[in-house]
Amino acid sequence: MMEQKQVKALFAWAKAGHDTAVRIAEQYRRAGMEIFLYGLAEPEGLAESAAAHKMTHVLYFLDEERLTLVSLADEMGGFTAEVFVSELILPGE
Repeated sequence: MMEQKQVKALFAWAKAGHDTAVRIAEQYRRAGMEIFLYGLAEPEGLAESAAAHKMTHVLYFLDEERLTLVSLADEMGGFTAEVFVSELILPGE
């Protein structure tokens, strides 16, 4: 049986993604997930920073509707995908 990693996510955003990133981060925090608010940033280097801090995911909010999701937890080397905020599985839904 494989051990499931505790989710630890780094949240960062482009200027247009600030409000949505903070709102979503707070929802995950209230559900007990470990969230680190990186802040306003360029996407380059975020995955490396997250990996150095033993994070499992990076959520980079492009604007109020879209984000880039980077999973570092996958045994196959992870993945990166652009998704809609509406596609996130939020706690309590």
